[in-house]
Amino acid sequence: KNRAQLSSMATESPVVMIRPNSLAAAQGSWRRLWAGAGLVALLGLTCLVYRGDEGRPAAPGNALAVQSLSSSGFKVIAGWKSQHHAYAHYVKEIFVDAGAPRQLIRRNHYSIKFIPLPMAFNDQNLRVALWDHADTPTALFTGSPGLGAMGRRDFVAWVSSGRNVVFTGGYTQLAAMNELFGFALQEVAYQPGPFWRNPRNTPGTPFAYGPDRLEEYSGSAVYGVKIDSIPLTGYSMYDSMRVSPVFYIKYNLGTVCYVGASFQGMAASNPWGKTLRDAIRM
Repeated sequence: KNRAQLSSMATESPVVMIRPNSLAAAQGSWRRLWAGAGLVALLGLTCLVYRGDEGRPAAPGNALAVQSLSSSGFKVIAGWKSQHHAYAHYVKEIFVDAGAPRQLIRRNHYSIKFIPLPMAFNDQNLRVALWDHADTPTALFTGSPGLGAMGRRDFVAWVSSGRNVVFTGGYTQLAAMNELFGFALQEVAYQPGPFWRNPRNTPGTPFAYGPDRLEEYSGSAVYGVKIDSIPLTGYSMYDSMRVSPVFYIKYNLGTVCYVGASFQGMAASNPWGKTLRDAIRM
């Protein structure tokens, strides 16, 4: 009878025996599953937050910046910079001041058109010149622009809309860059060369195939800055002993370049001339 009752109870309420080791293994599997899911989510969040400079979609803030620049009256032309690393790409026209080394700029690019900036006039004439040549992507200064308040505002907006400005070497030019764009560049009184091309920063820029090194040359001085004073959006192209005579700084959609030679009495074949043309390509 007892044997029959036990058989009946077993049929009505089956009991499944779980070994302790199996329970621990199951719990470990769940922990590993949750840990893996958390890692995947973390990686996805990291990829969402971090985006490289190349080919990333415009953020809402960037779109607002573009709209603001468009409303300033200057055509936004930042898209052309995607080609600036191509050696065959060169500007068709350029704004220059009276001291621009035109022969060096024109070397191997004889069709380039020079447009004098009306620096000796008033700020209104500068605005007219910038508007009338909306497709001119680059300006070059061999001294201080000497602009008034309206001229400074217009010129900064012009650069911000995707243009490129190049300053040649000199303490006056460095002071003008600080005043115009709010930089804090610190000039170096004297630093003998040579200055070596920076292999970390030059790839993807016109400087990638430039001279391996730049040296001082007779008849002119080279003016550099402390690398630590270059803003976080800037990159040294040539340097030595923490001093850079050639660098560029991203400024909104545009670029501000510095080539620290004065180019006085320079031969057309001098490597500094090639470096100047590379800066113009930016």
